[in-house]
Amino acid sequence: MPPPPSGDSVKERELEAEQRHIDRAYIRLEAMRGEARALMREGYRQAQVGTVGSLVERDTMVFRAELWARTLDAADDGLVFGRLDRTDREVWHIGRIGVRDEDSEILVVDWRAPAAEAFYQATPEDPRGIVRRRVLHCRGHRVVDIEDDLLDPGSAPDDLVVVGDGAFLAALSRTRDGSMRDIVATIQQEQDDAIRAPADGSVIVRGGPGTGKTAVALHRVAYLLFRHRQRFGSRGVLVVGPNPRFTAYIERVLPSLGEGGAVLHSLGDLVDGVTASYHDSPDAARLKGATRMVPLLRRAVAATPAGAPHELRVRHRGTEVVLDSAALRRIRRDLLQRARRGPNSQRVAAAKAVLAALWGQLASRGAARGEKEAFLEDVAARDEFAVFLNAWWPLLRPLDVLRGLADPSRVDRAARGRLTRGQSALLASTWRRTAETGEVSFLDVALLDEIDTLVGPLPRVRAQVAGGVLDDNPYVVDGYDIFTGESVRASVPADEISEVTTYADRVARSARANGERDDEPAEYAHIVVDEAQDLAPMQWRMLKRRGRHATWTIVEDPAQSAWEDLRASADAMSDAVGDRRRHEFVLTTNYRNPAEIAAPAARVLVRAVPDARPARAVRTGGEKPEVLVAADPADAVGVAVARLLDSVEGTVGVVTPVGETAPYADKLAGLPSRVQVMNALDAKGLEFDAAVIVDPKRIADQAPSGLRTLYVALTRATRSLVVVTSDEEWTVDLLGVPPSRL
Repeated sequence: MPPPPSGDSVKERELEAEQRHIDRAYIRLEAMRGEARALMREGYRQAQVGTVGSLVERDTMVFRAELWARTLDAADDGLVFGRLDRTDREVWHIGRIGVRDEDSEILVVDWRAPAAEAFYQATPEDPRGIVRRRVLHCRGHRVVDIEDDLLDPGSAPDDLVVVGDGAFLAALSRTRDGSMRDIVATIQQEQDDAIRAPADGSVIVRGGPGTGKTAVALHRVAYLLFRHRQRFGSRGVLVVGPNPRFTAYIERVLPSLGEGGAVLHSLGDLVDGVTASYHDSPDAARLKGATRMVPLLRRAVAATPAGAPHELRVRHRGTEVVLDSAALRRIRRDLLQRARRGPNSQRVAAAKAVLAALWGQLASRGAARGEKEAFLEDVAARDEFAVFLNAWWPLLRPLDVLRGLADPSRVDRAARGRLTRGQSALLASTWRRTAETGEVSFLDVALLDEIDTLVGPLPRVRAQVAGGVLDDNPYVVDGYDIFTGESVRASVPADEISEVTTYADRVARSARANGERDDEPAEYAHIVVDEAQDLAPMQWRMLKRRGRHATWTIVEDPAQSAWEDLRASADAMSDAVGDRRRHEFVLTTNYRNPAEIAAPAARVLVRAVPDARPARAVRTGGEKPEVLVAADPADAVGVAVARLLDSVEGTVGVVTPVGETAPYADKLAGLPSRVQVMNALDAKGLEFDAAVIVDPKRIADQAPSGLRTLYVALTRATRSLVVVTSDEEWTVDLLGVPPSRL
């Protein structure tokens, strides 16, 4: 009798069997790519028909084919990652997308499908008809390892093979490459409950650092788009993160899960045309983020523009008529009281009201009624009237309004005594930076969005066609027809126009050019907000405008909040989300930090938020944290990073106090790109194999929420943590880690 097969040979046979199945799946995937390419070619052939309908059909076909092709390309890496052996002897392979062969036999079950739920939900206590759950580890198209969980031994056939153990914990130790990995192969049950929550409500996910909140939110997006494509795909999904570094970190996740249709933004680039470049000081942020900015901005928008004339003098046929400051204030007040869409919508009315007031004065002096039309044409066509109107009732753009508040006296008048002189001066100083450099802060972006709703849309655009017939209306002021509100663009010869978009794009643009557009910002069917605990009330107002009828997925951890007034932020969040049903989940397990790093971070959490409970770290084996004491932190950081580059294969994050990143970035210039330097606020949501925290006391002292910010910084590392400080006593007492010196 031959000897029983060794464990290695059993595993090798299992790997070979899985490889045969995966090879079939990849062959079919390549065929599906060919079908997508054929669909694109067919779409472009539709344009040859030459009708409007054929062009629209072309755009639809090409868009769908391109989306399908991108989905297939994204699924190529790790197409199959799981297998379920059922009690009824059926075998299902689980993967990023669903794949069937030419005869419709299922080769791969999409992870979002109901049939795949048991891969995440089954436990030995509730096996859900599953005997064995297998995780497949692939490198490219090759299966390199397998790990099994035997869930129902009583139903297992005698020849069932069980290989390995600890698939989940093995996945946690993978090296980071600077971008977020999906967790689709290792989703745990408490995470899966949140991912698959009912679509008719909003989901609130709370949990400490490393509990997978962000991954849960992104996997929920993929799940919703898969299960409810028509509902969420037609009106779109918006994913909002705290900063551009974070959105860059997560941007690969959704495509890898089979979805590329969501829109990713940070809080600093949600408004078209502006991108935040800095964080406000805590004092300025406290003012800008509060809802008392709303009446201040409303009054700033309604105020007479800086430098506007105080009177208008017009002479007509030897008679001078004057509108003094009182008359002009009265006209402005009356117009703004009637304005329903902001002062920009009243530009035409303002021109008419001024002309009418001038005529009224002339008529009161005995001018004949028949002179009215000649008078209006004469005055409206004058350059001085155009100059007056442009200065007295300019078309308002949000950034210009903010620049105008660089004057402390204007801020003070708009605040009407609700700010101290010092607070007005502080705000004005930040907007002076905007006026001089064009830079805006993250909270300024929310204020610009508020101003945008207050000023209303700019007038419509009417393009003149070269060689066409010009409009007979002569009242064009600063490029705008004062009686239609349209912008009269310069003529463009037809032979200089080139097609750079699809027909559907041009139709949509043409509709917007003719005023057929929404006055409000785009709204979405579903909005995901990450690091929600940091949002100020004004930022919640910005998001609310984009989701008045949306469902929401909100992930937060109040213990990490950088916004001081948690109650005000919570109230603003509730107002944004509305009264739609909510499903709340709490994640309790820290999958990121080994216990060695989680312990000192927990000490900081207790100091920062005494009643908070840290998530439970599920693994040990990380390196012991190090407190490196040096008189000059810059020198110590260089030493620490050099050591970590030798011992860690993945990313090394250097986290500095806010506003103090540049010197360390300069010091570390020239090192590999896997060394990333950022301030403590921009580190939120990120993770690194190793982290170097610079000057923790300075981070803690920068704001009332500084200890919470420090807690976040300390929880970024998955393997190694080094804290560089010049204040040994304070740091050692806080972290409980013995010091070492250069």
